[in-house]
Amino acid sequence: MDFNDPALEHLVNKITIALQENNREEAARYMDIIIEEYPEVANILMNSIEFQTLMAENEEMAENESRALSDEDIIKPGNSMEIDEQRVIDDMNAMLDIEPTTAQEFIQKGTVLTITEQFEDALDCFNNALELDPNNLSALISKGNTYELMENYEEASKVYDIVMEVEATDIYDLMSKGYVLENHQRFDDALKTYNKALKSDKNNSNILFLKGSCLIKLQKHQEAVDTLDECIERYSDNPYETIFELENAYHNKGVALHALEED
Repeated sequence: MDFNDPALEHLVNKITIALQENNREEAARYMDIIIEEYPEVANILMNSIEFQTLMAENEEMAENESRALSDEDIIKPGNSMEIDEQRVIDDMNAMLDIEPTTAQEFIQKGTVLTITEQFEDALDCFNNALELDPNNLSALISKGNTYELMENYEEASKVYDIVMEVEATDIYDLMSKGYVLENHQRFDDALKTYNKALKSDKNNSNILFLKGSCLIKLQKHQEAVDTLDECIERYSDNPYETIFELENAYHNKGVALHALEED
């Protein structure tokens, strides 16, 4: 599953590693962050084939390990692993039970409803959020993603048309808007959006990565190399935590350098 936001990709990789290590508590913690910070894509992740396959493999691994344990060591009801799973379920059920009063609460509840494939109810939540905050990009993008999961691409396209025209100022909103613009082949507008975000935070490595990748699509390869070099420098400040982002940045820089050789 491909993500254009390296911060989001980093979180997804953390979940993947945690599940491979059978560390469900850690996986649940990172999923909570994604639901909080990226509600518009949390539903897509939860329903992706890759994620479902990984969860199934993790369940099988846990089952095999439990068979190998002695009677004294076998996980009993109330043990930490069971509590971790139950906590996630309880958190989701609690979210479904609340009566939202703010746009963010409607978005969070709508995201959980989408994950549980209650699409019509999810759309109601996103619409309620938009009544409170008509230009809320998280609500709009979540609504568009839900229409896509329903395979109602015409309605999804209408929503994304609105997203592309909304005036954004928040850095995360600008990143999300740039992502949508890129997906609709509006690379010049996406670049302007990333530059606007960089005016607020010129050293933001994630925005630099997005800008560099966008410049490649615009065939501005030398600018892309320069931008990705700056991005790599920022990521290198903490290489252990940004190893996946560094790998992606170096890869894209390689693409740009290869294109320069052919020019």
